[in-house]
Amino acid sequence: MQLLANWILLLVFWLLAIYSTSVYESFMMTLRSANFAEPTNYYYFQQQIKAIVYIIIAIILLRKFPIKALKNHKLIWILMVWTFALQCLVFTKLWAEYNWAKWWLNIPHMPSIQPSEFFKLAYVIFLASWLTRKKSEMNSKRFFIYFIVLNALLYAIFLAIPDFWTVLIIWATALIMVRFSWLSLKKTLAILWIWLWAWLLAWLTLWLMSEKFSYITKRFEYFFTTDETKILEEREKAGWQTTQALIAIWWWWLMWNWYWNGLQKYSNLPEAYCDFIFAAFSEEIGFLWNLFLIFLYVRMFRYVLKHLQKVQDTQLKLVWVWIISLIIVQTFVNIWVNVQLLPTTWIALPFISAGWSSLMVNCIELLLLYKIIKVENKVLPLR
Repeated sequence: MQLLANWILLLVFWLLAIYSTSVYESFMMTLRSANFAEPTNYYYFQQQIKAIVYIIIAIILLRKFPIKALKNHKLIWILMVWTFALQCLVFTKLWAEYNWAKWWLNIPHMPSIQPSEFFKLAYVIFLASWLTRKKSEMNSKRFFIYFIVLNALLYAIFLAIPDFWTVLIIWATALIMVRFSWLSLKKTLAILWIWLWAWLLAWLTLWLMSEKFSYITKRFEYFFTTDETKILEEREKAGWQTTQALIAIWWWWLMWNWYWNGLQKYSNLPEAYCDFIFAAFSEEIGFLWNLFLIFLYVRMFRYVLKHLQKVQDTQLKLVWVWIISLIIVQTFVNIWVNVQLLPTTWIALPFISAGWSSLMVNCIELLLLYKIIKVENKVLPLR
């Protein structure tokens, strides 16, 4: 019941946040569109409500999903191949380009799909299955090489998009996964070292192609610079989002504008209903309600740790821990970007940001957590 209560409270936050923060961008988008007789303030909110239909259908279908199917290695391979193939479709005519990045799929008669969200969940389930079968080889040189090569192949597709921040989220989750399982600290640090060098090499490639990918490199330049003149020059470009986000969040400590009355969402804060929804909504709900939102995430994480020992099956325990790790890593990356502790990313705030793909995956993740603990409490024979 605690997971269900958490989910309901997060959805209440989501409805209130989307309803308020999407006003300006809904109006501007529909103002430019020939499909609307007159502009509306509620376009993105209405789109999110429509997406709930798809999410409800998915939850109903998966409600009867037997959790022991997660131990079927062939089924998991099929799931991984399917989500990988879905991700590869961003290189076809279905992809939707934003700057030079290919993140979404425009499939006729459906909302835009962000396949990376589905890939993250499939990756966690696949790696849990693979590591369980490789338990006896975990600290061998052969496993180490296989792990590096396998993940390099999987990450290559995101580096080609380019979607460096999805790679970062997957890397962080994977490190938690291998360390929590049976890999030694020495080999875990070796993997981290290799990945850091690969990350630096990828960024060096971006710098060499700076004209094409300037929208990414400029954000890092702004984040690391202390030159006030350069900050002002970039005010309308790379640094605009984080500067305006801090202005919105600053109302935490003094006062707030109350619900619906935020000002930063009106043209000042881009992506107010998505990437910067935490900052935009902070201006309206204040410090205490933001603490409550963070408390909901922490409470969910604490629940998983508290019931960890009840999950006796090794593979399901890995899935149990790594799903919540995936959610928490994404949560704090998004919040840290909003408070300018990280450069601007395109990572959504779980359960809160607009985007039916991320919300659907988040709901499926909670459903899996619930079904795992329910099955384990019944002590069903999973082997």
